[in-house]
Amino acid sequence: MAGTDNANRFRTIVSTILQVPENQITDDLTPDRVDTWDSLNHINLIGALEQEFGVTLATENLEKTQSIPVLKSLLLQHGVHV
Repeated sequence: MAGTDNANRFRTIVSTILQVPENQITDDLTPDRVDTWDSLNHINLIGALEQEFGVTLATENLEKTQSIPVLKSLLLQHGVHV
């Protein structure tokens, strides 16, 4: 049940920051497909995920973290299942 709740929280955050409908937040979503997914909004996204889930995400190479599966993987490294 917690995984489902976390997944909903994850989708809500991504949707809010990138201004994309929640039903479009899939593993296929990339910056190439979303005009609002620029470097500033990516930093905002990382910060919002960190705050929401109480973790610090390793983001040494920000451009490599610009995908939904990688963001999920970073959270999973902290025990957050989304």
